[in-house]
Order: sequence, then structure tokens, then C-alpha cells
Amino acid sequence: MKSKLCKVESDLSEILILSDGKIFAHNITLAMARVLAELNPEDAAMNRRATRKNTLKHELPN
Repeated sequence: MKSKLCKVESDLSEILILSDGKIFAHNITLAMARVLAELNPEDAAMNRRATRKNTLKHELPN
């Protein structure tokens, strides 16, 4: 049985915004992908993630 702490950690998105405007993200949720797509509408890959309805198997928490 997983503890509640593990669940919280799996729902945690990490982002790093550099002074030059570059954004690095790890373990992002659909909601976070939508936020990041709004920050950088030119990022085609993030826009695809933000509008995708299905989660890929490798993106699911363990």
C-alpha cells in the first residue's frame, strides 16, 4: 500500500523558469501543461500535451 506522501509526490509538478525565459518542467500534469502552453504558445509539443485527452502509459505514476 502506498502512503499518502507518495501520492502527493506523484501529483507534484516541478518547473524551473530561467532568466532568459526558458522553461524546464518535470512530471507535469495536464493542468500544468495547459499553464505552460499559455506561457509559451509557440511551443508546439506543449500545446499538443495541453490539448491531449489521453495520458500515455509511461506518463502515469508508478
